[in-house]
Amino acid sequence: MKTIFKTFLTFCMLMMMTVGLCEAAASAETIDNGEEVAKVKRIAVAYPDYYKTLDTEPTISEFIELLYEASKGTKHFYVISYDEVADKIKADTGIDIKVLKNTMEARKIYKEHIYKYADAYVIVTLANNSRVTMFCDAYLANSNERIYSLQIQSGKRDSYKTTKEYKTLAEQFYKALDKAVQSEAKKLKENNK
Repeated sequence: MKTIFKTFLTFCMLMMMTVGLCEAAASAETIDNGEEVAKVKRIAVAYPDYYKTLDTEPTISEFIELLYEASKGTKHFYVISYDEVADKIKADTGIDIKVLKNTMEARKIYKEHIYKYADAYVIVTLANNSRVTMFCDAYLANSNERIYSLQIQSGKRDSYKTTKEYKTLAEQFYKALDKAVQSEAKKLKENNK
């Protein structure tokens, strides 16, 4: 009986240690407006709230590019890059938001014109603590109403703050949003029967 108890106790201790070492990302999803999420066909990447703190991290332009590149696996919507939207705004208005020093002014101009090019846009905010937390908020392009939000926390510590890690988190966002668009479209279809 003592042997069984010792074996069970050892197993429990090993399981508790393993849980503490897991590197899975935690996430929290909020669907604010399921009907509008279901209608998203084109989503644009907006200028992120991101500041490089370590040499291993990507620059802001690399971060913007990886946010677009991470979307390649989406099935239910098309993603438009920040550069593409900025170029279209420049062609339409003559204002180059990529060179504006005031990011708040650039964001304001972006929000005023994004409805012409996309159904929704996503703003990514990166919190750089000991673990990376990525907040992804999707907004309707015509009203700037938030329709979807996802918070993803990396299970990895400082040494993993790399382009590859950030791209992995962005891919998780697009997969979750893709799933939400599909799920909400299915619900909408069932409700309209």
